[in-house]
This record gives sequence, structure tokens and C-alpha cells, in this order.
Amino acid sequence: MKKNISLKTKIFFLIIFIFSITLIISGCDKTLFDIYTQINSDYSGVRTIDIAVKTEYIKRGEVSVGGEKSLFDKIFALLPQGEINTFEKDNYTHFVSKIYFKDINFLQHVSIDNFSEDPSERFYAKIEKKDSFFYTQYYYLDYVDMKIDDAVIKSGGANSDFARLDNILKSDKDIISITYQVKFPFKIIKSNADVIGSSNIAIWNLSYGEQKLVSVEGKKIKFLPYFLLIILGIIILFILFLIFAIILTSTRRKFEIKRSKPIYSYDNYFKKNKKDRY
Repeated sequence: MKKNISLKTKIFFLIIFIFSITLIISGCDKTLFDIYTQINSDYSGVRTIDIAVKTEYIKRGEVSVGGEKSLFDKIFALLPQGEINTFEKDNYTHFVSKIYFKDINFLQHVSIDNFSEDPSERFYAKIEKKDSFFYTQYYYLDYVDMKIDDAVIKSGGANSDFARLDNILKSDKDIISITYQVKFPFKIIKSNADVIGSSNIAIWNLSYGEQKLVSVEGKKIKFLPYFLLIILGIIILFILFLIFAIILTSTRRKFEIKRSKPIYSYDNYFKKNKKDRY
């Protein structure tokens, strides 16, 4: 059964292409779309959505888009709820939205159209842990859906914005560069990521139309069991040392007692017997 996700968390970057589609087709520079999720050890964190559009396209869009609002203002207005800011870097204008969360298990997955035929549990990221004596293993899963569902395209018709965007992106997938990143709070030991960067950051490079279940497995060492094991080892060694010292002392004492007994000479032996005899 098809399910609709709240528009508050909609990944709206496709709207940018609707406004600037004629500009992007004629240009050779990509639009950059980066999803960066930082997870803390208590499962809280922040998800940053960064959409970078060539500044030249933004300026040219002031003329081509028209209307009361500029292209910049229209893009800015479509950013998701959260801490929003913009900045320019390397000839790109970045539109950034930060969404803070208290529990990663209640963070909705990333979807281009917020429409899916999958079960509802796949709409949220998930992290689980498994304890053992010396360490704890953590398993993270998230679903990234960069495909506009066929049902959405069909319902809107061949001339809808979704249909137009789907056709354009299918014809040239290099128009957009999609990156999904996760900064894991523990040491990453296994992942299906394309790259494992420094500081336990897993990176996936995605294309339009790709639907991917991302996974990360991490490990946290429990130092207390190791510390207790070391203390126990020291205690055992100390006990063994005491036992060895006691045995050695006892052996030496017996040897010294044996050596301290008087040794009678042959003459003294007979003199002693003679004296005792009379």
C-alpha cells in the first residue's frame, strides 16, 4: 500500500531544477547535493542538507524566472524546517539546512519525492547495539531514495514537473552530484560505503534514480573489563610471588637449621663417651 510522507521533511532540491532547468541544461557545472548526518554516542545529532548551485545560474535566474521573488528567494523559501543559512564558496551558492534530532531512530530517511511502496519502518533511520563482555557493536541502517516513483510521475501526467525533471535527469545523470555521508560516533569496522574517510566518516556517491540501503557497523571497546582483567592479572601475579617467596623462605630456613647443628670430631666423640662411661 502506498504511503505519503509529511511535506515538512520533503527533500525539495528537485524544485531548484524546475526553476533553473534551462540554465543547467546549457551549462556544464553540476549542482551538488550533500546529505551529512552526524550521530552522537547517545543517538542524538544533526542532519545537514547542503544544496550547492552555481552562483552564475542564480544570477542568470533573476532574469529567466521572473515574478515577484528572485530565484534565490524561491530556493531559500523551499528549504526544509531547521537552522537555515546560505553562503558562497568556489563560485557556488550553498543553501544549507540543519535538522537537529534527539534520536536517530526517529529521523526520516532521505527521499526525493517522499513517496514509496515500501513498509513504513523503512521511512526511518535505525541504529541498534549488541553487547558483549569486551566491546559493544553498533549497527546503523538508513534508506536513500533518489528515484521519483513511477506512480508519482503517472499521477501528475507527462507534462508535470516531476515528469519533466525525471526525463532531464535520466538523459544526463551528471547534472547532479549526490553525496550521502555519516559521521559515526564509534570506530567503523564494516560498511557498504564507497569511501571510509577519517574521523569515522562513511561516504556514498549516488546517482539519480538510485535507491540504496546504507549500512555501517561500528565497535566501541569497553575499557573497564580490560582494566579489571589487568588488575586481576596483577593480583594473581602478586599471589604467585608471595607463594614463591614463602616456599623459598621456608626452604632456606630448613637448610640453615640443618647447617647450624654441631658437628662432633672423632676425638670429641670418644672423649664424650669416655666421660659418660665413668
